[in-house]
Amino acid sequence: MKLKSIIKDSTHYAVSDWRNFLVLGLILFLTDHVVGLDDSSLFLGVFSGLMIIVIIFLSFMEVGYGFRIVEETVQGSTRPPSFHHPLNLFTHGVKESVILIVYFIIPLILLVFGFLDLVNMTNLDLGPLNDYYLIIIAVIFFLCFNITMQGAILTMAHHEGSLRWGFNLPQVFKKIRKVGLKNMLMVSLITIAVLYVVRGLAFDTLHGIPYLGSTVGDVIATVLVAPFLMIFTTRLLGLIDVPVDRLPDDKIE
Repeated sequence: MKLKSIIKDSTHYAVSDWRNFLVLGLILFLTDHVVGLDDSSLFLGVFSGLMIIVIIFLSFMEVGYGFRIVEETVQGSTRPPSFHHPLNLFTHGVKESVILIVYFIIPLILLVFGFLDLVNMTNLDLGPLNDYYLIIIAVIFFLCFNITMQGAILTMAHHEGSLRWGFNLPQVFKKIRKVGLKNMLMVSLITIAVLYVVRGLAFDTLHGIPYLGSTVGDVIATVLVAPFLMIFTTRLLGLIDVPVDRLPDDKIE
């Protein structure tokens, strides 16, 4: 698929079902804002424990919905999935969170602390030029970890979300080779740009609109902008692994 085609498809896909779009927006709003309420208003009372459980459940549902988009996309689906079987979404969310921790967060932490220990032991002088090289190395490792994690998610998507397949490294690397390192890198860069740069600019812009108010702007950003970006990026990942015979004619190179 051409880059223009998958971006166009992902954009249309993200806004093709407003019902599920708004449900996801509501979940994002609850998980992002309810936990940020003042302690006296949230954690006091008989329902505080229940509230925490609900937020945790919704958080994993949110992650699981992203996986379901990838899973159904590689199967050839052209419509966003619904939120049926919430326990299944929760389970997939837990599994993908484990993949995220093992393939991305833990290696990144070990890399950072390992480098800091090396600096302390060797008394390296990190001047401006060395800082520049350090940033380049960090970006390279960041992309490597992210691509491996995405390869694991795609592998799981073809095996009913099995965590065992997500940790099957030969199959994960086989999937990366099949999809193409170039395509994986492209999706990683677009995802990083969308979730960090575009999201940040959109949120800042909405907060700064006169007479709108930061609270209203934040609600709009969380309920409308955030779910669009999430659906867009997960659809993008799934599309690079869609078999050619399942693509519409206008999306085949």
